[in-house]
Amino acid sequence: MDEIIVRLSMRVDLYQSVEAAAQSAGLSPIEWIVVALQSYLEERANWGSINRRLARLDERVDLLDEVLSRLQRIEDRLDMID
Repeated sequence: MDEIIVRLSMRVDLYQSVEAAAQSAGLSPIEWIVVALQSYLEERANWGSINRRLARLDERVDLLDEVLSRLQRIEDRLDMID
């Protein structure tokens, strides 16, 4: 496994929250940040989750297309009446 060096800057209140969470988990603040970062990246790399999000996005795009198509038909009919 490659080692990556990350430099973090955070507000004092955020660091205090990290420090408290780390302390309750029995970790140093750096260990807690590493675990949190790994969990975040693993969750984001879950392809099943990504595919579900893409499927929902496709559904929304299809719905938007349908709505726009209906609006266009309504506009066409209104133009015919004028």
